[in-house]
Amino acid sequence: MDIKRRDFLKIVGASSVATAVPGCSGEATRKLIPYLIPEEEIVPGQATWYATVCRECPAGCGMLVKTMEGRAIKVEGNPDHPVNRGRLCARGQASLQGLYNPDRLKEPHLRGADGALRAISWQEAESRLATGLSQLAGQRGRLAFVTPLLTGSLDRLIDLWLETMGGGIRLRYEPVSYESLRSANRVAFGLDEIPYYDIEKAKTLLSFGADFLETWLSPVEHARHFASMRTYRRGQMGRFVYVGPRLSLTAANSDEWVAVRPGSEGFLALAMIRVILDEGLAVNVSPVEVRALNDLVINFTPDGVANEVGISADKIRVLGRVFCRQRPSLALVDAHGSNATETGVAVNLLNYVTGNIGQTVRFDSMAAAGRVSSYGEFRELIEAIERGEISVLLLAGVNPLFTLPEAGRMRQALNKVSLIVSVSSFLDETASAAQLVLPENTFLESWGDYEPWEGKRGIQQPAMEPLYDTRSLGDILLSTAARFEKKEKLPWDSFYTYLRAEWQELHRKVKSQEDFDSFWLEAVRHGGNFQELPLRPVRLNPESFRVKFRSPVFSGEAEGLTLVAYPSLAFYDGRLANRPWLQELPDPLTQFVWDNWLEIHPEDAKRLGIKKNQLVQVKSPGGEIRLPAHLSAGVRRGSVAIPLGQGHSAFGRYAENIGVNAYPLIAAQAEAASGGLIWIGTRVAVGPTGLQHRLVSTSGTDRSHEREIVRTIPLAALQKGGEGKEPAHVFHQMYPDHDHPDHRWGMAIDLNACIGCNACVVACSAENNIPVVGKEQVGIGREMSWIRIQRIDEGKPGNPDHHFIPMLCQQCDKAPCEPVCPVYATYHNPEGLNAQVYNRCVGTRYCSNNCPYKVRRFNWFTAEWPEPLQLQLNPDVTVREMGVMEKCTFCVQRIRSGELAAKAEDRNLRDGEIVPACAQTCPTRAIVFGDLNDPQAEVSKLAKNPRGYHVLEHLNTQPAVTYLKKIKVGPAED
Repeated sequence: MDIKRRDFLKIVGASSVATAVPGCSGEATRKLIPYLIPEEEIVPGQATWYATVCRECPAGCGMLVKTMEGRAIKVEGNPDHPVNRGRLCARGQASLQGLYNPDRLKEPHLRGADGALRAISWQEAESRLATGLSQLAGQRGRLAFVTPLLTGSLDRLIDLWLETMGGGIRLRYEPVSYESLRSANRVAFGLDEIPYYDIEKAKTLLSFGADFLETWLSPVEHARHFASMRTYRRGQMGRFVYVGPRLSLTAANSDEWVAVRPGSEGFLALAMIRVILDEGLAVNVSPVEVRALNDLVINFTPDGVANEVGISADKIRVLGRVFCRQRPSLALVDAHGSNATETGVAVNLLNYVTGNIGQTVRFDSMAAAGRVSSYGEFRELIEAIERGEISVLLLAGVNPLFTLPEAGRMRQALNKVSLIVSVSSFLDETASAAQLVLPENTFLESWGDYEPWEGKRGIQQPAMEPLYDTRSLGDILLSTAARFEKKEKLPWDSFYTYLRAEWQELHRKVKSQEDFDSFWLEAVRHGGNFQELPLRPVRLNPESFRVKFRSPVFSGEAEGLTLVAYPSLAFYDGRLANRPWLQELPDPLTQFVWDNWLEIHPEDAKRLGIKKNQLVQVKSPGGEIRLPAHLSAGVRRGSVAIPLGQGHSAFGRYAENIGVNAYPLIAAQAEAASGGLIWIGTRVAVGPTGLQHRLVSTSGTDRSHEREIVRTIPLAALQKGGEGKEPAHVFHQMYPDHDHPDHRWGMAIDLNACIGCNACVVACSAENNIPVVGKEQVGIGREMSWIRIQRIDEGKPGNPDHHFIPMLCQQCDKAPCEPVCPVYATYHNPEGLNAQVYNRCVGTRYCSNNCPYKVRRFNWFTAEWPEPLQLQLNPDVTVREMGVMEKCTFCVQRIRSGELAAKAEDRNLRDGEIVPACAQTCPTRAIVFGDLNDPQAEVSKLAKNPRGYHVLEHLNTQPAVTYLKKIKVGPAED
């Protein structure tokens, strides 16, 4: 990208006085409002933080954006936002690579007579759009507008704009949606909503396929509450059981994985209800309801459903008793079979008979995800297009030609649409099929608001000026409407003006006694306005007693394997596949990078003649693909699993032709009761092709080989007072002890809280300018990440038992890397850090050979940052050159910044004032950093915790990182 000197100085100047994004009409600049820093105290050359809302997925976490010299360089969670309380997931941490992606659209494009897209001006683009809209009045066709899930001001503006334009079809399309959950709540409680699930309060948690630590509803929020629920307090800790056909990351964090047949989860819930009613364990259920429920579950005895579910009747009885006796409990459900609504109703009834409604299932703050249009509604839109009823189709921020199972059908139907307009930041599959492509600002460049839960309304503030000639969707709509002289209905000159008008309405409702400017200033500075709503009491709907519970129906050959397709932890539904940090992020369970794969049970693989890394053919009634096979006992026999999100044919260099798109395998059918896509309703034929495809993994081994890398302690042992530290090793010292007169920085990592989500890995990359090297280089062991989530499987063959441990430089007091460096590039500094002097290093790699933790990285190449990715680089951290070693130093730049701030204020450092990137983002607060010299510091107290240990401590490296043993609850028992 060529930046003229004059333009560069404009950007720098705008940053220095904290100016905001100019509107599309060239209006005067507006003031941005920094987070907690008065505007007059902003100093050029120092970082300024702005509060906004993350829009990488529908969860809507609060975000802080660090800016320097007019560019965003780091994002972190907003501690004031009630959804995530200062934490972010890996997807949120990688959002800068959407802003600075080298394949972003820079200007509008129009498809010419030759079929190719050519760049045009905004004036011509808006004129083309206005012409298409003006022709609607004289045509039979209508206007259709498809967006992702939007809430708040922009959502209302789109509805108003559609009304002004004469009406049309409006869809809020999300490939990962919750139609059956809403439908089940409507049947059971008469509310077509998604309630708030209070995981933190539960003593027993049961998940029927809901991967709440990965992609379900609000993962960062759920992870924080899950960690609190799993904290050992006063001899107690919550129990978690996962029910489903695949060992997901969420299931790997459970005390027990119950591998049931796909689609049978509802029968397990009904049998548990039968046990609870038979043994008189129901809570807060009226006699009339007890009789009706008894009639409903009379035929669902544990013995009667055991074969259907695929587990023993005794296990069903145990689960029912434990779930009712260890209360409050909570059952979550994410069903996607042909009987998904019935499964959801069964789980709702299970929560009802155990007294969880109003306790851990609360109908007060409803989820915005409940407003998503159903898959059935999208199919109706396709049918309307096929009938020629749609003349203008607007698609903003969605990619149905990639995420729809019947994308081919839709692509063909689009030939009947006169004007297809895509508002997008990237030329993805859908934008590539449009006649007019309007480049949209990213959320880091736009004003807006978002309300993920009712009452939790966050403000989306731009952190910098638009990088290219792009505009926000709201400004595009208002500018287009102005061409039709609709000022009486849409009088606002910019979306920012409209946004403030909407917030003036909110101000009148919640803080009318305060002047609006003060209310607005406070809301923007802190990231939103957050209200607690009263609990809405609910009772059981009599309609639930009339539900007919049926076995799931599958398309495909009866002897085929059941397909379990699931959204990726990294790429979600595929919208984030063009982020290189996420492509190189190891999958938590397989450790694979830059690919996707077919998970198949070893016994099924042996029966079908399939071997590891062999390319297999997967065929369903909907399509046929080829994928490499990954043999894993983490998927139930008779099933196969495929992560979604890869296999783009467009979308940019980091996404195209990587992996395979598995959406076409899913049966293009909607569940009758809810209209939701039947994700798990297809049987596939799987067979070897004789070809090989190498899957690249960052894991050398998943076994500890008796080295006790991950240590565990049974809950029963803790309860009996058996948590005492093991006898310390006695060592003969070869070297004198180091003095740490002021500080000795250290970490404590609680393995009972770590869920293996990888957020820390991406945060470290973003903070420390760590480049990606690509699949080929990772395959020969040249990955560059300074922290890795090491997966250890301590299970028996065929019964996996995964544990996760963050592994980074241990900052050893007796560091093996130090004495072998011939040029003293690595040394021990007075604050306990194993420091690295890059311009001294000559690349002998002796230090790496001598490191038992294998956490040092050698730069085989000088990193290349395609324009404008280099703008994401942190100026506080050196960009390393080829031929040097690099590694974690506890974010030494943050340590120095904190020390200088304390010195400038003539005070001592406060505990928790310095937080490395990994600790800052961790959703479960598993990582704690601080000064081991301070006996009152939290890290010092944790280092003395009886559960504490050091990895490979028999080597006498004396690490500054203390791990706390994982607590094992064990399977549910009577």
